[in-house]
Amino acid sequence: MKRIAAAFAACLAATIAGSLPAGAQEDYPSQPVELVCSTSPGSTAAQWCQLMAQVLAQEDKLGVPVNVTYKGAGSGNEAAVYTTGREADGYTILHANASWSGYMNLPTFERKPEDFEFLARIEKFIYALGTHADNPYQSFEDVVAAAKEAPGSIAVAGNKIGSIHHKHILSVFKAAGAEVVHIPYEGSGDAVRDVLGQHVPVGLGSIGQFQSHVQAGTVRPLVVLNEARVAAMPDVPTPAELGYTYPISHQWQGIFLKSGTPEPVKAKIRDALTKVMSSPEYAAYLETSPHVEKNFEVDPATLKQSFDAELTDTRAFMEENGLL
Repeated sequence: MKRIAAAFAACLAATIAGSLPAGAQEDYPSQPVELVCSTSPGSTAAQWCQLMAQVLAQEDKLGVPVNVTYKGAGSGNEAAVYTTGREADGYTILHANASWSGYMNLPTFERKPEDFEFLARIEKFIYALGTHADNPYQSFEDVVAAAKEAPGSIAVAGNKIGSIHHKHILSVFKAAGAEVVHIPYEGSGDAVRDVLGQHVPVGLGSIGQFQSHVQAGTVRPLVVLNEARVAAMPDVPTPAELGYTYPISHQWQGIFLKSGTPEPVKAKIRDALTKVMSSPEYAAYLETSPHVEKNFEVDPATLKQSFDAELTDTRAFMEENGLL
């Protein structure tokens, strides 16, 4: 009987201990939070991660240090595996973007969409294609003509395989009836670097990444991958203005959590992110980031529906273009 009683007491203690995380949820966060940034340092998304970490750490938001860890390799795979290897407790949050709708369709991606929950969409990024000012291409039409003359001879630097950047490049050149070679990098910052170094003739980068180099006269922007021209580059045409009409898939930046994260924890992170959006730091960031448009959403049902649609659409695009 004593052994049975002891065993029962042990089970009861274990049950009580198992309920303790509810108390921990109320105390969240009580230790530093890690923001896993799924790109390389130097990209515009990396700058976004640093800003989010800085503002989320403020006393009226999360109120604890938020440390950025870069996991840019493997088309999202490194960041996904790393995040799912941590507890679903809100202390590891994952920077995600529209490119994940491509990554999650790749056969090399080791995790499933249901391993994550889309917690928040923050903003939209606008990209352009550019070339070094010393290169002979004076316009996007010049690049298209050269690609048509020698299909597959023009290298275009972009982000990872399956990324929105990859989709941007394939889509605009396909609409123009031309074939180019996409050169994948871990982040758009690396792609812009190689345009500046003239290691590649054309590259994709955000408006913000290109702007200072355009002003310095070292980069010539060719086309803005948006429905309308942007104020930062008013003389640069859109694909539609050049006669290339297709549905443009825009990059967004947001936050994923590991599935199973407790609702009270998710609510606190949502609240902190909502406060970030009205912070003076975020307002200043928008002022100095011509590639960014505010696009905030935290409703779980809306986010799930939109991302499920992106997964389906991107899979069809990848199959159509031989990526799957």
